Formats: sequence, structure tokens, C-alpha cells
Amino acid sequence: MDDIEAALDMHFAFRRRPTPAAAAIRPQFRVPLLLLILQKCRASKLHWKGLQVLNWAVQSDARMNALVAIAGGRQVLHMPIVRIEPMLDRAIDLVVGLGYARFDGGRTVSLTALGKEMALEVASAPVMQEEKRRLSSLPGKVSQSTVNLLLEWRNA
Repeated sequence: MDDIEAALDMHFAFRRRPTPAAAAIRPQFRVPLLLLILQKCRASKLHWKGLQVLNWAVQSDARMNALVAIAGGRQVLHMPIVRIEPMLDRAIDLVVGLGYARFDGGRTVSLTALGKEMALEVASAPVMQEEKRRLSSLPGKVSQSTVNLLLEWRNA
């Protein structure tokens, strides 16, 4: 017992240490991903809900396969539940602040000329290979009606 009391009777201090955050939740990771997503959209623009859907879908093959199936008019065994990610909102604000995108009335976001250049640069860089592969599995350009198919599947 004396050994424990002696061990506990020591000076100690709490120090705040930085906690690493996963890359997936950092806005810096979401900026290039957002540029790639907008590049994949018709006229390089999409409503906020659509950005959330594509951001959700690009995170796994199963999610992207569900989106591709629904967009192709096929039935899926279980309908996906899209999660809204607050970090994407920060990335949208950052992309707009950097001049890569702009709001086109309401909550529609579109790439600027500078944003299109940056999206091409990200697309040609050897980064985000999984996300690029998943986005390329979507046929053609994504439109708001494609997004609505996934979001409003209960009405279909």
C-alpha cells in the first residue's frame, strides 16, 4: 500500500496535445473532392442536396453501385439512406471563398473558370484514385434529376 501511495504522491500536469483528425473529415480533403464532383455534373453545377448525395456515394463502392443502379432505373434490394455531412458545407464555403466555385441563386454551386482549371489539375494528379474511379463509374454527367431519383425513391 505504501508503494502505491508513494507512486501517486507525485507531481503531474495535464497538457493539451494535438489530436490528429482523419483526412476524410478535413475540409482540405473535401476541396479537391468537391472539385471532382462538380466536374462530373452537368454544366459543372449541382444543388446542395446533389453535392451531399455524390459526396455520400463516393465514399464506398456499395454506395456508388446503388446510385448507379437507381440512376439506371434498376431496382435495388435495399434503398440507401443518404447521410448529410457538415464537413462538406465547410468545404463548399472554402471552395467559394477561394474563387473555385460560386453560388448560382439559392443553394446551387457551380465551378468558375478557375475552379474548372483546378478540377482538371486534380483529375490529372495521382491522388484520390478510389474517388476518381467511383465517380467514373457514373455514366455521363450527373444531373439534379439523377440525384432526385435517389432522394425521392419512396415516391417512385
